[in-house]
Amino acid sequence: GELYAYMHYGVTPDVLSTAKALGGGFPVGAMLTTDKFASVMTVGTHGTTYGGNPLATAVAGQVLDIINTPEVLNGVKQRHQWFVERLTAINSKTGLFNEIRGLGLLIGCELAPEFAGKAKLISQEAAKQGVMVLIAGANVVRFAPALIVSEEEVRTGLDRFALACEQVKSGVSS
Repeated sequence: GELYAYMHYGVTPDVLSTAKALGGGFPVGAMLTTDKFASVMTVGTHGTTYGGNPLATAVAGQVLDIINTPEVLNGVKQRHQWFVERLTAINSKTGLFNEIRGLGLLIGCELAPEFAGKAKLISQEAAKQGVMVLIAGANVVRFAPALIVSEEEVRTGLDRFALACEQVKSGVSS
């Protein structure tokens, strides 16, 4: 795996904004730039309300030291594969998805045309099974698990998600 998605594409952005995982649960965000871009940012051209918080900065540094390691990044790659394999199996039974896509542990399942608009229903059915999934519009169900999710948790969660998908496929809501 890679720390940031852009690293998969052989490009270097002028600006990168990062947050959420950067703090490992602690609220922090950052804007990273190239030296060339940063050189034109004089005092007053970019403002922040809470910028430079020393505690947040220390936390972010420690989190980066932990997650930016081969063990964690390769683990993300493995976990991605677990999700894609299980979601592909669910789709072969239900035909709900047009595409399963994403990098790392941000995975989206775009609904097939015959199930258009049912992402919220799938999310609700998954919740009834004890699984929280996200939606991205009316036609994409998203997964964004913790970087340390276990194989057993993936298996159990996706078994329950499969039941929700079968309910939606059959037109029966529990």
